[in-house]
Amino acid sequence: MSVLSSLLNIFALIIQLPLLLFHKLGIEQYLSTFHPIFNKPDNISTSSSFSFYSNSNPSSTSVINDETDPLEKLQQKIITAIDIVDIVHAHGYKVHEHIVQTKDGYLLSIHRILPPSGDIPQSSKIVYMHHGLLTNSELFLLGENTNRCLPFLLVNLGYDVWLGNNRGNKYSRKHLILSSTDEKFWDYSLDEFAMFDIPNTIDYILQITKQQNLTYIGFSQGSAQCLAALSLNHDLNEKINLFIGLSPAMIPHGLNNPICSFLVSSAPALMYRIFGKRAILPSVVFWQKLMGPKFYQEVVDKSLVFLFNWKSGNIHPSQKKVGYPHMFSPSSVKSVVHWFQIIDSKRFQMFDEGGASGSKLVYLSGASTKTNRVASFPTQTITTPCYLIYGESDMLIDIEKTVQNLSCDVETLGLKGYEHMDTLWSTNVEEAVFNKIINKLKQIDTKTA
Repeated sequence: MSVLSSLLNIFALIIQLPLLLFHKLGIEQYLSTFHPIFNKPDNISTSSSFSFYSNSNPSSTSVINDETDPLEKLQQKIITAIDIVDIVHAHGYKVHEHIVQTKDGYLLSIHRILPPSGDIPQSSKIVYMHHGLLTNSELFLLGENTNRCLPFLLVNLGYDVWLGNNRGNKYSRKHLILSSTDEKFWDYSLDEFAMFDIPNTIDYILQITKQQNLTYIGFSQGSAQCLAALSLNHDLNEKINLFIGLSPAMIPHGLNNPICSFLVSSAPALMYRIFGKRAILPSVVFWQKLMGPKFYQEVVDKSLVFLFNWKSGNIHPSQKKVGYPHMFSPSSVKSVVHWFQIIDSKRFQMFDEGGASGSKLVYLSGASTKTNRVASFPTQTITTPCYLIYGESDMLIDIEKTVQNLSCDVETLGLKGYEHMDTLWSTNVEEAVFNKIINKLKQIDTKTA
């Protein structure tokens, strides 16, 4: 056994030890079925009178009291929130949870944000928002105050707002047949998000609301998923009147350090050897608790610099304090491998299973590119108009290649000095991003009136 192989085995053991404990002790399966009685969505009845802040977290009474500043009180509630229900309620709004069954058997929880009255919107103006890689529907509700959460601004303007979730994340760990402890449950990539999660969710929302189309707002991978779905499903183009991409990932430039660059250019087998074939980041909450909020924030900041050279200079420390505890959610290792393949090939392509039936002789001969050429997502067939908002300092966004891969009507807005997360969390996000989106939505409303 070579020295490199030995080092990889040691590294893999360190990385996978918490994962092995989760799987072997059944902790993961337990957590996926545990639904506390104090955080039911507003469309789920309960006889309990439990209150999250007065019962589930007794220590919070020492932090949140009548003398606490209202903004600080709100932020503390968000930080200690268990899930999206607690976050939405902290802001004074209501939330309904719906379950979408995909055609391949996954059960996805999606969230409908309602006004404080709890009245179900009768509006024909539907906005569907989808998160990025390794996150979930909470992402759009993590502004440090209510005005810095786009869904609440849209609800106030009369829009019917829905937030989606990918298979495998915090809210979508169920399947009709498979258990989340099975490797097969995690055998998905961007392909499945595009073929099932996005179109099946949009069909469900349009069926419930009895509308013909909606506006789609995606962040990062949430943009890529929709573009991929639109390219594979021509009928979907008629169901989305406008696609808005925030930090729209399609063909990233690459990563910021040689270690990650090595992983990008390596065979998928190396990633699977290090991280396994199930979930990536399944134990993030464990590490959060172990590190404590201050050290955890420092680790996240340094990791973002290490991976992407994001300095986060446009994001206020109080925003990080609110957002970082809820920022990450599990996904499959395969979905990360898929992005590495896209970066390495410089093509927005479907997942490459290996080609030539995985023959090692093909790779040894150097003929792999001739025997296998995985198809790109046919984004030139998209007809839905696109509005792309991106940071000019975001190394994950290659806006020129993105626009070149689209033949539909495309409008772009580049924000000087902005990085990836800034389109959600920058100190001037309301003026620079949210107001632009609202104005664009009003244009759509005027055309359809």
